[in-house]
Amino acid sequence: MNKKLSVLSLTLITVCSVDSIRNLPAAALAGSQLFNYFTLALVFFLIPCAVVSMWFSNQSHQGVYGWVKKGLGRDLAFLAIWFQCIQNILIYPTLLSFIAGTMLYSFAPALVDNKLLLFTLIITLVWILTWINLKGIQLSSRFNFFCSITGLLIPFAIILIMGLYWWLTQTQPDQTLLPQNTNYSWTSLTAIILSFCGIELAAVHAEDSNPGAFSKAVFISIFVVFLSMLSGSLILAMIIPPEQLSFISSIPQLIQLFFSKMGCAPLAIIFNGLIAIGCVGTANNWLLAPIKGLGFAAGEGFLDKRLTKLNKNRAPALLLILQALCVSFISTLFLIIPSLNASYWIMLNAATQVNLLMYLLLFISAIKLVMTSNKVSRLKIITAAGFGLFGATIALIVSLSPPPSLEFHSKLLYAISGGFFLLLIILLPVLGQKKRQRFIEA
Repeated sequence: MNKKLSVLSLTLITVCSVDSIRNLPAAALAGSQLFNYFTLALVFFLIPCAVVSMWFSNQSHQGVYGWVKKGLGRDLAFLAIWFQCIQNILIYPTLLSFIAGTMLYSFAPALVDNKLLLFTLIITLVWILTWINLKGIQLSSRFNFFCSITGLLIPFAIILIMGLYWWLTQTQPDQTLLPQNTNYSWTSLTAIILSFCGIELAAVHAEDSNPGAFSKAVFISIFVVFLSMLSGSLILAMIIPPEQLSFISSIPQLIQLFFSKMGCAPLAIIFNGLIAIGCVGTANNWLLAPIKGLGFAAGEGFLDKRLTKLNKNRAPALLLILQALCVSFISTLFLIIPSLNASYWIMLNAATQVNLLMYLLLFISAIKLVMTSNKVSRLKIITAAGFGLFGATIALIVSLSPPPSLEFHSKLLYAISGGFFLLLIILLPVLGQKKRQRFIEA
């Protein structure tokens, strides 16, 4: 009999899936508007996602696929899990590039701009993590626990101490703590909402846990994620000017700056190493959860049944390997696109757009399902799903506009390209399924 995951284990899985230090630079661009935007993201996205996820987890252990299927049917459920898997493939190179960049900056800041070295580290990391997950959930759970404690929670706590020290020793009584910057407002709101994505990921492990453990874990995770992300963004915005913020190197730059001021610069290498470990834990969580959902869909005839075959450790081996191959291919964009920041943002924004499509289906499914049920409090679920639907829609619209920090030749062309990309992502599984049905009927 397999050991059940505890509330602590599920909480760490959830926090490590959502909470990520790499999201701080994009959020910090909001400057003096940080409190307002974090509050909006909390009310219109994080809490709705948590409420809907806790409600759905009591009805199905199949994650997003099972949840959307209950309200909107199998076809749209497959589309939802398709969106989740695609965003995973798109966002993985950005997450791994941050890990690689943090490690490289610690030893030689100039190496951060070495595209070939960055690409090599990304490929190495994704295949190591794939191997870990091929070994099964228990090894993965222990790995997540280690990464969450040593590489995420401890660094967040030290960053908080760092901010308090900086405020007490470096600021003047009449000095404005946060930059009065509004050029990045809407883009920063989108980044903050993105940083709250993933609260539902641990639901695929609900059947491996004790009854009620998932709901308790999500409730705890809301407070941990919100407070850590808000405080971390405030500290980063307070210390580093907006024009100097970088998607890849701002965090190690902050660490280096702080420890140099303290007269113990060598400790920056250790601290950046801990941050990299924490992000590896986040990457590990995102690797398996969407794949398990796709496995549910494959088992119901949407994909070849051979894709659902489990190895001796009960891991979907073929799906994991296919995902690693796709991530490796997408990562070549770092070699093709001249600017690392531009390639990072393009993949990050595309992943955000696809992920928001999944959340739209999730919220719509909750609203439709609760309207036909007499066993739940309709007002609570409809309110939460309605708020989430509104927040996800606004974020999706805003994502079609490029951030001011990156120079694109035409904002209109950027928006049209984003819309065309989303249309293509929607049509691919629809056309593929129709072709498969015709093949079966023939």
